[in-house]
Order: sequence, then structure tokens, then C-alpha cells
Amino acid sequence: MVRTADGGVDVAWHTTAARHEAGFDALVERERELIAAVRAGLADVPQVRLLSLFGDDAPRVGVLSFVVDGWNSSHFAAALSAEYGIGVWDGLFCAHPLVRTLLDSEASEPGECGAPDQAPGGSGSLNAIRISFGAGTPDEHVERFVRAVRELVRDGARWSYRTEDGRCVPDRGATAH
Repeated sequence: MVRTADGGVDVAWHTTAARHEAGFDALVERERELIAAVRAGLADVPQVRLLSLFGDDAPRVGVLSFVVDGWNSSHFAAALSAEYGIGVWDGLFCAHPLVRTLLDSEASEPGECGAPDQAPGGSGSLNAIRISFGAGTPDEHVERFVRAVRELVRDGARWSYRTEDGRCVPDRGATAH
């Protein structure tokens, strides 16, 4: 952004596109670090299967898609949101044929929430979960996400959930598990 600085308060700003350049390579490297941290954190959770069209070594931006064996994706996403304050996307996203290919099956329509015994891509599954992050995401958020996934897989959801308008939502009238 800056061509020269006088060591004091005088700054000569670039007048070209460089004025708006904030270190793109550094931003890309930061996203790669975040992806590596999520992948490493989830590697020891055998129920989590990361989805990748181009393989594990493909360059990525700050997005990872995954499924959790034994969980309806809407239920898992709702539990992450309600119980941990973590927002994720779930379903087929904007790429239905691609997600179906990655799941190696025909994706189904949304099923009943609270059917965690449904296999990803099977009857009752909403299919996949996607987490997004960027260069400004603190390491603490990645650690909290990984911890939440591990706890949900190990202990299950603490709250009860129900289906409302095709989505899994906390059942505020039910007793927690």
C-alpha cells in the first residue's frame, strides 16, 4: 500500500491497484494453515469423513465439507449451532450433483430430525456439512469447532431436537438428554 515512508508521519500512497493490496499470499497461507488445523483436529475422529473432489493434497480455500457417520447432517448442524454457538451449512449446498458424487450415493430428501442412525446419503439424511473460515478466523475458533465435533460424536447431543419446516431445530419444550 505504501511506496515510501519518511520515518515520521509523511506517507506516500501508491496510486495504482497496489494501494489496495494487503498481502494476498499471506491471506492464502493463513487459510491453508486453518484448513490444516481442522483436518489434523478431525483426523482422529473416525466417524468424520472429509469430502474432497480433488483429493487431500489439492489447494483449498477456507471451506471444508464433511459427513459424520451416524448423524443426520441437519441434526449435527443444529447441535453445533444451539449447543456450541457454531454456525455451519448443511445439505446439498448449491452443488447437488457434486455433493451426490462426493457422497458416492444418491442424496435423499430431508428426513426427520433426531434420526442420527441414518447413514450419510441414506434415507433421512440431509447429506453433508460445510464449515467456512477465512484469514481473520482466530485459532481459538478452529479449536472450539474441533472440540465441539469430538464432543458431539462421543457424547451425542445434549438437547432434544425436532423437525420444523424440513429443518432440525432445538425442541425447547422437551427435556434435555
